[in-house]
Amino acid sequence: MTPKEISIIIPTLNEEKTISQCLETVVNIPGIEIIVSDGGSTDSTVEIAGQHSDVKVVRSQAGRSIQMNNGAACARGEILLFLHADCILPREDVLKIRQIFDSGKFVGGAFQIRLLSDKFTYRWLEMGINFRSKAFKLPYGDQGLFVKRSIFEKLGGFREMPVCEDLDFVYRLRRKYGEIAILNGRISSSVRTWKNRGIFRTSFRNQLLLYSYMIRQKV
Repeated sequence: MTPKEISIIIPTLNEEKTISQCLETVVNIPGIEIIVSDGGSTDSTVEIAGQHSDVKVVRSQAGRSIQMNNGAACARGEILLFLHADCILPREDVLKIRQIFDSGKFVGGAFQIRLLSDKFTYRWLEMGINFRSKAFKLPYGDQGLFVKRSIFEKLGGFREMPVCEDLDFVYRLRRKYGEIAILNGRISSSVRTWKNRGIFRTSFRNQLLLYSYMIRQKV
């Protein structure tokens, strides 16, 4: 294992429209391992991922938590980065993750977000998401969560939950092991969920889930 090798774990399920862009910026980087954990795609997701010689595809039971945990179990890196298949992370920002752990202050972190749309409404959403992340240190999974492998294993990975597995993981990480960093680098994320379900409906649902979780955990 090279020093501070990073394993990027990408859970997929029928992501043939997004997986190529996701992989494009992170393949062929020295010291970076890429694992696609597929939950039974019936489209061309696995075939597209397999076109890259340095991408390892593992089969998994469907479910984001299960897929991420299975991908982590196959990883070699001492740093784990969980990346959604509809997100794009610049190469230079991937490499900045190593530096975060040099001070010994942080045990994990995430990035700020940029939503892939020119509509003004999404700029407001970005501002809200990024403010929330920095204020409460509770980033969502589409912000590219990363963590020391040793800490991930101590936490027992992601809990199998239908929703909020990302918030739950970050909350437990912060509460038990230390600070998390929100990097200035921006991960680009698809707006397909907002388009499919409606901007205001999706935003309201996300905030409701966040505050419900915070109330239950007394954050």
